[in-house]
Amino acid sequence: MKHGDNLQLLIVEESKNDAESLANALRIDGHRIQHNHGASLDEIENTLNRQHPDIVLCGSGADIPSAGDVHALLKRFELTIPVIVITDEASEADVVAARKSGLSNLISYDHPEHLQLAFNREVEFLRLQQQVDVLKTTLLGSESRCHALIENSSDAVAYIHDGMHVYANRPYMDLFAIETCEDVEGIPMLDMISEAHRETFRGFLKDYVEHNADKNTHDIDCLSPAGDVFNCSMELSPATMEGEPCTQIIIRINASNAELEKKIEAMSRVDMLTGLTNRQHFMQLLDVRLNNPGNTGEHRALIYITLDNFKVIREECGIAASDIVLCDIARLLEGNCAENDCISRFGDYSFAILHSSNSEEKTLGLGETLLHKIAGHLSEVDGRAITMTGSIGLCSINAYSRDAQQVISYADMACEVARSSGGNQIHTHSAVVEEHLGQENEPEWDSVVRKTIEDERFYLAYQPVVSLKGDTGKRYEVLLRVIDEQGHVILPGQFLSIAEKTGLIGEIDRWVIKTAFRRLVELRETDGEAVFFIKLSGSTLGNAELPLWVNDQLKENRLVGDGIVFEIAEQVVIDDLTNARAFVDAMKTLNCQVAVEHYGNCDQPQLLKHLPFDILKIDGGLTNGLSSNKENQARVQAILELATEHDKQTIAECVDDAGSLAQLWQYGVDFIQGNFVQEPSKDLEYDFEGEIA
Repeated sequence: MKHGDNLQLLIVEESKNDAESLANALRIDGHRIQHNHGASLDEIENTLNRQHPDIVLCGSGADIPSAGDVHALLKRFELTIPVIVITDEASEADVVAARKSGLSNLISYDHPEHLQLAFNREVEFLRLQQQVDVLKTTLLGSESRCHALIENSSDAVAYIHDGMHVYANRPYMDLFAIETCEDVEGIPMLDMISEAHRETFRGFLKDYVEHNADKNTHDIDCLSPAGDVFNCSMELSPATMEGEPCTQIIIRINASNAELEKKIEAMSRVDMLTGLTNRQHFMQLLDVRLNNPGNTGEHRALIYITLDNFKVIREECGIAASDIVLCDIARLLEGNCAENDCISRFGDYSFAILHSSNSEEKTLGLGETLLHKIAGHLSEVDGRAITMTGSIGLCSINAYSRDAQQVISYADMACEVARSSGGNQIHTHSAVVEEHLGQENEPEWDSVVRKTIEDERFYLAYQPVVSLKGDTGKRYEVLLRVIDEQGHVILPGQFLSIAEKTGLIGEIDRWVIKTAFRRLVELRETDGEAVFFIKLSGSTLGNAELPLWVNDQLKENRLVGDGIVFEIAEQVVIDDLTNARAFVDAMKTLNCQVAVEHYGNCDQPQLLKHLPFDILKIDGGLTNGLSSNKENQARVQAILELATEHDKQTIAECVDDAGSLAQLWQYGVDFIQGNFVQEPSKDLEYDFEGEIA
């Protein structure tokens, strides 16, 4: 029973009229009631098989089951439902005996006001129990999310209860050379403390646990497995583990000497699991490579690798086993790449390689070798053989490569094409449109775009937009993909910039809207509340006939506007405030929502005062690598405060790593979107009720 729903009663009486009279007496008292009548144990059992009531009213009579028989039947169904018994006479001793037998109350037919009081009490108890259940569910959900965030934290975190470890994350286990989660359970916390500081730690922990001391941090000397003593800052805070209270301990090493600082700096460049270069340092190296022209005749490329079936491996075999697989693949890549290649664990189960060779053919040859090696590799975990395949995207680094993020995007896109085509393949990013962008021949641009439109060399990809607050509704951003004449997929950013200049962008936007509407109709057949986010270009926004055309498309597809969110870039809004305002107002009349995307780059908070946007999509440049960028953290928090002030929902774009997810969850972002959740795909099969959601 939910708040506001009808109460479901089972009334055991000799006749339906008697049952209806009891129900009406309670309805007069203000209760919304639906009831089933039962006059025999068989009828009651049939009712219980169909539906479990909230409360049972059990009358008395020679031809109906006794209250004891009804109570026993409920026990057989393992139901703890309150049973109120109504009898001709109810002495105080009878009431006491009934309560002792497990019945909720014993009431006389002659005292209807007593029935109302008893019934009201049971209803109030049900409401309170509902609230407790909701709070428990919320607590368990929060505990689960916190645990996931701690798993991905770079800090060393452990939970202790009565001085013993019950949990530790990977950085903590690495700090004390503990191999598995099972190994840490039951280890006394004192084993990690130097002998000289054990009494200090006992006093610190006792004072915190018993007296709830305000001081929850202390400098303590810890003991490494090798017997070396190192000083750290220890922070205590309350926590729960599987619903049981415990104490969370965070350990941060105090880098007090140059050698230790040097080690920490080196560690900051390395992925802790695989030992490869981490994402942040790889991006720095890529940026340096782009600014260095390189040797004449040298072919430079970015190789982006995704393991095709890794999510299935992790779900079936567990995190520990999947970590072993990742380490195996890391060693495989190191063994087959050149010494001067830089190899990075770039995402949860993706790798990036900065590669140099004499020719593009040799780079492609390396990619094929890596595909063959990955497909032929077997990881053995606890006697189980695990195999996998990979998909590879190649992007040459040439004169048109402008920045590191762009090159990554091209390679990632090519990898996605390979994966969505069945996996275990290589796809090379097309440089055709890049070359056209470097030319000044506008007629040739027009020809390229016009030919693509005429041949309809487009398709749509979809990326899930996932709630961090338990909303399991299906939301997808619609993304355009373009195919050149050679069959290569072109990133829309490459192509649309040309289409914008030639004035043909409007035709493309309308193709996207029409195609997305048709696909949404299909999706809403199974989920009537699914939502699509659809981008609009600045030129299309200025078309006064667009709202009328959108309305026609909604009617043609028999769609309602609540399934559509149109996205307008923040810079477009600033450049064309008048048309943006007119479009937002028009969409309100169609019940469509409007989001401003790439928000936060232009530092224009006054936009929210002038335009009734529904959603702010925080720019990916602010969210990418958020956990290590203090300046961006402050800017994101400021945006979220502004969104709260104006009652706007927020979506964080380009969330590609667990650290950024942890920060965004802590800040209270409503939704996230990015490759950490799922890469764009032609399929609409994301599990919105999974762990992240």
